[in-house]
Amino acid sequence: MTTVKKHVCEKRADERGWVIDPIVPPPKGEPLGHAHLASLEPGAIRGNHVHSGAAEFVLVWGGRVEIAWEEAGRVAREEASDDVLVVFEIPPGVAHAVTNVGDTTAYLIAYYFGAPEDGWPETSRKAIT
Repeated sequence: MTTVKKHVCEKRADERGWVIDPIVPPPKGEPLGHAHLASLEPGAIRGNHVHSGAAEFVLVWGGRVEIAWEEAGRVAREEASDDVLVVFEIPPGVAHAVTNVGDTTAYLIAYYFGAPEDGWPETSRKAIT
């Protein structure tokens, strides 16, 4: 069964703040194809879509969010926050959404591996939240 994977980011911190490495190493020989950064206001939802041909990697910080995805005929949900920074690896064909359930702006970085000529990220709308 294909499911969402979590990659916990090592957070290194000092008096200036924290640093993490948000990009999970790509499969051997795969280029980083596309990355984007987005804000998510309280109550807002991003996603509610599916990518048929590429896994999407999503890291959220700066707020409290709920990641939702379809798994085994149901919607699985997990909260994420700055407490433990996690990159969610969403496989191709898995519908997913990110909802800001906190009271401050949250931010996310999302990226894909592969070459642009591969037609990524083929995205189809599929509301799950």
